[in-house]
Amino acid sequence: MDFIKYNIQEIILVIVILSIIFIAFYILKSKKRRRKVGFYINFFLHKLGIKKRMSTTYVGMVHVRECYEPLVEISHPKIIFNKETIEHPVMLRKEVASRLYKVANKLPDNLYVKVYSAYRSRIALYDAWKEEVERAEKENPNMQRGELLSLVKFKVSSPNINMGGHDTGAAIDMAICDKNGKDLDFGTKYHESTQGSLVSLNTEQKNNLRFLLKLMKSQNFVQQPGQWWHYSYGDRYWAVYKGKRSGAIYGSAEKEFENSGYVRIIKTIVSSNV
Repeated sequence: MDFIKYNIQEIILVIVILSIIFIAFYILKSKKRRRKVGFYINFFLHKLGIKKRMSTTYVGMVHVRECYEPLVEISHPKIIFNKETIEHPVMLRKEVASRLYKVANKLPDNLYVKVYSAYRSRIALYDAWKEEVERAEKENPNMQRGELLSLVKFKVSSPNINMGGHDTGAAIDMAICDKNGKDLDFGTKYHESTQGSLVSLNTEQKNNLRFLLKLMKSQNFVQQPGQWWHYSYGDRYWAVYKGKRSGAIYGSAEKEFENSGYVRIIKTIVSSNV
């Protein structure tokens, strides 16, 4: 008893250490639990600014609980479309479109939302991927295949993976522009690499980026790191940057059926003002 009495602090410390070891062993023994712990550790590191982005490994770990909300055609007097990059009809999930409308309503009279890309069909994704790969091969004949595909992935999502994004109808590529469609100066153009350029932004460019980010955050959109123009709500990318491993509510709007190709499984409402 005297031993315990005079060494109580050391005994408590040993018990705490052994408890931590036991809990850690219990958690890490299971591969499923290891993946879950890894997800939240990486999310925490991202929030601290130690990691700039969450890897696609963790994006792929997000569970999608599809809500089957319909795709609606975008129609708003303060939203204009970039004809060279948009797919018609221009559609988003109903709630995503509603949130974008609220962003547009907040803009002063001389500014507009400019949409470069919204919902993309799987066929359109495949065609865009193929075209971008061919262009990259011509422009970079000596580039290694892996490096070339990484370059292409920056501009166009691979049609062979389903990480969420434009095929869900929950992601949008956008900018703020004037009434003539001229973008504000964001430091780089749409789909132009931002690597190494953001450190040399001038005051106007920084203010424009903050303005766009603040507008979109006000409606709970999440920006994809490295792409100032890409925002989403409710898809896997959104969930991973919200730290919600089971938080995605929008999966791909199309499903591949044997011998029939891709079929849209999400209801479409054309010419709706939400």
